[in-house]
Amino acid sequence: MTTTDVPVSRLIAEDLALPYPFLSDPAWTVFKAYGTGAALGVPLPAEFLIDDGGRVVTRYLCDLVPNHPPLDDVLAQIPMR
Repeated sequence: MTTTDVPVSRLIAEDLALPYPFLSDPAWTVFKAYGTGAALGVPLPAEFLIDDGGRVVTRYLCDLVPNHPPLDDVLAQIPMR
C-alpha cells in the first residue's frame, strides 16, 4: 500500500513487478484505520498479518528504533490447517 495516487502506484507496481495487488491510498484511509502513525507528513511503515477470517494475527508498527521481528517468527504465527 502506498499514499501515491493511482497512476503513480500503477507505475511502482509495474516497475517492481509485484505479484500481488498494490493499494493506492492517497487519503490515508487505511493507514488511519490501522493506526500506523505518521512522521514528517507521511504514514509510517507497518506490516499486518491478517488471517483468512479477517483477524489481525500480528502487527509491526515502525518506530525510530528498528525492532522488526524475524520473518520466521512472524510466519510461525500463521495457524496451520
